[in-house]
Amino acid sequence: MTRPTPRGVGLLAVAAGTYAAARAIGTWELYLLAVAFAALVAVGWVQARTTERRLHVTRRLTPRRPVSGDPLRFSFTVENRSLLPGQRVTLLHGCGPFDTRDRPVPVNGLVPRGRRDVTSGPWPAQRGVHHLPPLVVAVEDPLRIARAKGPRDALDLIVPPRLAHLESCALFTETGVGADARRRLPTPQGYEFHGLRPYSPGEPLNRVDWKATAKTASLMLRETEDAADSDVTVLLNGVASQVAGPATSTNFELAVQAAGSIADYALRTGRAATLLVPENDWLPVRLTPGASGRVRLLEALAATDFDGLSELGPRLRRLVAGGRPLQRGQTLALVLLALDAELARELITLRRCGLRVAVVHVPAKPFRTPSSRPTPSGPIVPVVGRPGDTSTPADIESLASTLQAAGVTYRALGPGDDLHAVLALPNGARRGGTPPRRPSRRVRAL
Repeated sequence: MTRPTPRGVGLLAVAAGTYAAARAIGTWELYLLAVAFAALVAVGWVQARTTERRLHVTRRLTPRRPVSGDPLRFSFTVENRSLLPGQRVTLLHGCGPFDTRDRPVPVNGLVPRGRRDVTSGPWPAQRGVHHLPPLVVAVEDPLRIARAKGPRDALDLIVPPRLAHLESCALFTETGVGADARRRLPTPQGYEFHGLRPYSPGEPLNRVDWKATAKTASLMLRETEDAADSDVTVLLNGVASQVAGPATSTNFELAVQAAGSIADYALRTGRAATLLVPENDWLPVRLTPGASGRVRLLEALAATDFDGLSELGPRLRRLVAGGRPLQRGQTLALVLLALDAELARELITLRRCGLRVAVVHVPAKPFRTPSSRPTPSGPIVPVVGRPGDTSTPADIESLASTLQAAGVTYRALGPGDDLHAVLALPNGARRGGTPPRRPSRRVRAL
């Protein structure tokens, strides 16, 4: 898109006025001046359009794969493939939402057949899936009479949270998630061997165990089960009314880091994990140990937002079960912003049903600050309590004591807390236990 600048519009107006004066007076010199003014605008228009089409711009990020909190720099390489000198080049919308003021990036000293590198930033990388708008290249002729704009490619950037590398986890002291947990890794197909049984007519032959068939002289089939349904389930829940703190470091961001660190620890110790987040209507994200599982974990955490359930208790069992029976010995780790009596009762019920339950509570009250006082890191998010929420620190302390007495592990996180100190085992404690025996009895899901 090429248009005259305000200066070019003024020059066209002068050309039109000169032409009108020439028609009225009849002096041929005025006709020449009018044509010269119009030709000057036309030459500037051609120069700007030609140079814009002959520019090649590359946008890069440093670091290439940022995580939340990293200083993010944008680097632009502008290569001029035209022979026209003196063009003014400016890059627009280069930093997307990271630069809240959307400042243009000038490219100074670009010569014909030359190349120029410019940078912008650093900007703090915020967790999320960012859709950066197309980079726009604006070119003006030396006299700034005409301007040409051309979009370049857009950019999608995924910024995952910064996870804590846990060497141990206090939430799994009874589950055997540790060095001994490597006894059982999922197969590449995502299924585990469950047992052998006789072949029935009409069943596929691709699961026939030929060694067992040779020993028994009859066809035997291998039975398998889904490997991602048995180990650790991590549920992250939060709603907007429970989120507080500076925009870049709310209690929800701390909860996302805690949930990701727990799931990452389970994957690194050879356990399959299931992540439950509000995105996509609580569709479970199945994670298997390995690089692909960790990438999927980071992508899911980057996209999650605080649009969960204000009252989690009534739907907790249904969400965890996912339409399947709950297994005794299954580990359930909840990362929550709010804890109420109804949810505590449901957690105790699940614990009595044979599940191992752990709660990481990230309350909003420690993050309360006056909404009228800004901070350098961003605006303050006010805390608005949901109707009927009269929980006090004494009530939360009583609920935490009740949960611990029932065998539910409870941890509280606040601003400035170290995830390692809160989630890891104390020094000298046992790092992982003997893997528990997995009873065959199942608990019927509601």
